[in-house]
Amino acid sequence: MLYLVTGTVIRIGEKHAGMQVLEVELAACAGEEAGPQKALSFAQEDYRIGDTLLLNTTALRLQLGTGGFHLVVGKTGEEASRDVMPSKWGHIMKMRYSPWQLAVDAVEEQASPFHDLFRQPDLSLDGTPVLIGELHSLLPPAILALKENDPQLRLVYVMPDAASLPIALSRHVQQLSRSGNLTATITTGHAWGGDREAVTIHSGLLAARHVERADVIVCMLGPGVAGTGTSYGFSGVQLAEVIHAVSALGGTPFFIPRISFADQRSRHYGISHHTTAILGRFALCPVLVTLPRLGDERDAIIEEQLAAITDSRAGHRLAYGPAPSVARLDALEKGYGLSFSTMGRSWREDPVPFQTAVLAADLLGKSLSYPAEALSGEQRLSASSNTLEALALYLTRSGERP
Repeated sequence: MLYLVTGTVIRIGEKHAGMQVLEVELAACAGEEAGPQKALSFAQEDYRIGDTLLLNTTALRLQLGTGGFHLVVGKTGEEASRDVMPSKWGHIMKMRYSPWQLAVDAVEEQASPFHDLFRQPDLSLDGTPVLIGELHSLLPPAILALKENDPQLRLVYVMPDAASLPIALSRHVQQLSRSGNLTATITTGHAWGGDREAVTIHSGLLAARHVERADVIVCMLGPGVAGTGTSYGFSGVQLAEVIHAVSALGGTPFFIPRISFADQRSRHYGISHHTTAILGRFALCPVLVTLPRLGDERDAIIEEQLAAITDSRAGHRLAYGPAPSVARLDALEKGYGLSFSTMGRSWREDPVPFQTAVLAADLLGKSLSYPAEALSGEQRLSASSNTLEALALYLTRSGERP
């Protein structure tokens, strides 16, 4: 299904970087809800009350979680040609051969001022830590905890294309960038709208390190993931590719497991089957998995579920630490300005996902004092399972000190 409807702008709403909210009145047609409705536009153009728009209403017809917004395809009845996504040198197309394909300024392409950098065949991450996670809702607590521990860190967010494609859809990215907690953003694959654009996750990671000079790279899916209730058809499977890229490029991969004890679905209770599928079956290179000690019977549930990860041929390593307090979550949220919530639940209803993300940030921060040569080495090889085991032991001992 691809359902298109015309509508009229009746109010101009809030405008953010790369995105504008409009209120529209849809043309009368069967199956559409009557009355004013909201629409998102990612085009860089001005709107006036009375403008007629072509709108994609498919997601709301299917009652999907788009936040209650239709999507603007474009204005109708406009005779003059116009560029609603201007670029400087871009010849790389994203969303190729779709009606909304656009040319972006990719960091790697020939006209880019960074092209010669990417011509180097041995370009490496040089041991740079990369924090990998599935849920976009955990981006704020992870970023805020990293900056709380070291305000001078340069943090760069790399967004893959397995979920939303326009990064402007993320209010968290807008808030974190506006507050200075994020140094830069990079959109990879068909995702677009970041401070930098990259063709692949590999060049996106390298751009974070060498163009934006990241101390820490954070790679989480954007908002709007897909799931099918199976271990094969969910957006997070792409994180296996991210793990492989970090490993091949000589980075140090940290993984935030998806853990919840408030989700009523058995497959997401404790460690989610998404995490066990990614790490237990699809990832072929080791990562350091950060795990909270909750101090009650939930620890035993987590330990039992970990077998699916630790028995993997990839050789993943585990780093433990006491779960950050709910008082700390409260303080981080109050300083942030937006609420923390995941899967429709606040941190008060479901604190463990957020505690897990904050702990991952804390342990990654402690890893920055670990000898760099132990991770990257002269040959710039990926962090081996043995190296990650030594790092995990170092972090676990450090994290459990009174």
